[in-house]
Amino acid sequence: MTRARLCGMLATLLSAAVLTGCAAMGSGGPTDQELALKVLKDYEAAIAAYNGDAAMALLADDYEGWRGSGKEGIVRLVDMMKERGAVMHLDLSGAVVTVEGDTARVSGVVSQMGEWERQSTYVLSRSDGGWKIKGMERED
Repeated sequence: MTRARLCGMLATLLSAAVLTGCAAMGSGGPTDQELALKVLKDYEAAIAAYNGDAAMALLADDYEGWRGSGKEGIVRLVDMMKERGAVMHLDLSGAVVTVEGDTARVSGVVSQMGEWERQSTYVLSRSDGGWKIKGMERED
């Protein structure tokens, strides 16, 4: 193999390696918007499994729920749903996520339980443990 051909092959391999490395650097993982939506999907799954502890783990320490309920209110909600065999679904298909600093707002979330339906905005805060649900605002 000639030296020129060997140098050409090495240059091609080096270029491919550099391009692959640059592409990998650009895809630094999920965006804050994707992470916020994942928290809501995990929250829905925890409630559907009637797992109050898993649901609470996704809530910020200063969580303020609907009607002033705190984190313990979620455990009561999950227990009540389990007792009644109710399932809550969060429709995120029309959700819009906006992130400003350490706060994410996920608007257009439709909560459905049986025939009951409510549109809400979930507010999340970034902590050392990732995004946590800080509260929920009804969209009337």
